[in-house]
Amino acid sequence: MFTGIIEECGTVQAVRRDGRSEKITISAETIPGSLKPGDSVAVNGICLTVTSCTEDGFPADVMPETMRRSALSQLKTGSRVNLERVMPVN
Repeated sequence: MFTGIIEECGTVQAVRRDGRSEKITISAETIPGSLKPGDSVAVNGICLTVTSCTEDGFPADVMPETMRRSALSQLKTGSRVNLERVMPVN
């Protein structure tokens, strides 16, 4: 579940085809340090799953249907995106 509160703005570092899906790599200052593979992050309001982590960013796979039906299809290198982590259980 997400709170609807944008925590940080990130920057798209890359959008590339990866087999049958697209891979979007996003850089940010705060959020990446607390992520681990498998975590969910809302990117411009669309829930994506983190596939790996670095100190300054993360990639996420985006399925073709999500690309067709969302504004994620308009992202390109340098695009700014809103980021939100899931709400903690407590």
